[in-house]
Amino acid sequence: MKKLFLFLAVAGTLSMTSCSKDDDDSSNAIVGTWVMESSFTINDYTSTSRDVWVFNSDETGTYTESEDSQQIFESTFTWAKDGDSYNVVYDDVEMSADSFTIGNLLGTDTLEDEEGYTVAIRE
Repeated sequence: MKKLFLFLAVAGTLSMTSCSKDDDDSSNAIVGTWVMESSFTINDYTSTSRDVWVFNSDETGTYTESEDSQQIFESTFTWAKDGDSYNVVYDDVEMSADSFTIGNLLGTDTLEDEEGYTVAIRE
């Protein structure tokens, strides 16, 4: 009887844990903050730039550009998943639409452009 009770307890525990909703919504893989930072030095002057994409789960986001810790540009955008790509349409008419995929470089998630170049890493 103890073995039967133990079996039922283990089976019940396994069924409760394995029946939980484990759906992996891959469209949300892009949700989060992606950053590209760069700097250069000329004659003892160093300048640093930072581009940031923030993807929200409601398929909206913001893009900002900063130089030397001062924000110089910002645009909101909408995004949609299309196969393995994420299409981004910026609200600022001066910016052209982008298409990104998610890659991986040395264990870090990367945001890649249509040619496969890394444009940002997940922060």
